[in-house]
Amino acid sequence: MKRTFACGHSGKGKYCHACDATAKAKEEERLARQEKRLSKAEAASSDLIDLSCVDHLASVQREARLVLSKVRDGTHPCALKGKPIRSSNGQLFSVPVGHTYRLMFDAASLRPLRLLSHEVYNRAVDTFRV
Repeated sequence: MKRTFACGHSGKGKYCHACDATAKAKEEERLARQEKRLSKAEAASSDLIDLSCVDHLASVQREARLVLSKVRDGTHPCALKGKPIRSSNGQLFSVPVGHTYRLMFDAASLRPLRLLSHEVYNRAVDTFRV
């Protein structure tokens, strides 16, 4: 015998199967989002420098991680379109990441220093001028 459940659906059984299926799908989506969030946090914790300034730009984060891994594996920043900053007497390299971000490297050790937007980068380069 059909009955009307509290949700407004009607059917046979002890509970609404339509609402149960919807609840299961929502739970699976929630778990998938949580897993994605955890994997992003894990990737961020393994970064050599802080990439939180581009949390909203996943493609820039991916490209920055790619550049960092290439430099760590032995590729020179100049091979990645990097240029020495003249005002720092060649002590720093700047590698473009996307259209508006730059990765700064120490020239002697090739250690990554910071990821900067082009506005912050322009101000930082001006501070090196003597």
